[in-house]
Amino acid sequence: MKYVIISDIHGNLEAFQSVLSWIHSYEENDKVVCLGDIVGYGADPGECIELTRGISDIIIAGNHDFAAVGKTDIDFFNPVAKEAAIWTGGILSNEHINFLKSLPLVCETSDVHFVHSSLYNPDEWRYLLSLHNAQIDFQIMKKDILFVGHSHIPLVFEDRNGKINLITDPEINLDQNAKYIINPGSVGQPRDHDPRASFAVFDSEDRYLKIIRLDYNIQKAQMKIKAAGLPEILAERLSYGR
Repeated sequence: MKYVIISDIHGNLEAFQSVLSWIHSYEENDKVVCLGDIVGYGADPGECIELTRGISDIIIAGNHDFAAVGKTDIDFFNPVAKEAAIWTGGILSNEHINFLKSLPLVCETSDVHFVHSSLYNPDEWRYLLSLHNAQIDFQIMKKDILFVGHSHIPLVFEDRNGKINLITDPEINLDQNAKYIINPGSVGQPRDHDPRASFAVFDSEDRYLKIIRLDYNIQKAQMKIKAAGLPEILAERLSYGR
């Protein structure tokens, strides 16, 4: 099976359109998977929902998706994220609200797990950024491969017989005798100091993974955020990938 894995679009239509153009030109994928957070932060949540629904075979709920529709507690959000969640929920149509409410927290195919944050208590929205937290998920994985989003940072954790390594190479041939937790990065709000949209392609038969980065019209996305009256920091951070 060949997959295109996208995550954390966050209402950034310009970034998403760049990724979609690439996907439409890529004829090898069998499935497109979205790991959640279609909305939040960006100025085009409805449009991003429609495009995600149109192209994805699997869609997982993210914390900002649930926050916008009242399915997760936003009291723990920082003030900027909280304001964006409230704004997003206020402009979504009833159809889009019901769609986001219906999304699952976890999904799997015959060979891969998919979740937004963590297999361990997925509704707690844990970040898999440390070897310790990765180890917890490795222990409960039933498949050899787990794709996660949430942190907006592309990375790979590898478990070789209990020894966990962090891999940051953008192109990897995965070992048949190891397990992997893979984050494809964020389409709409990267946080690894690279402002380009980030996503992944994965061939489960060849166990080949590639993280892809694409330029997009950041200035247009920033103008929309400011025009919508959202916090300006949400526009500014797009230039710096943080």
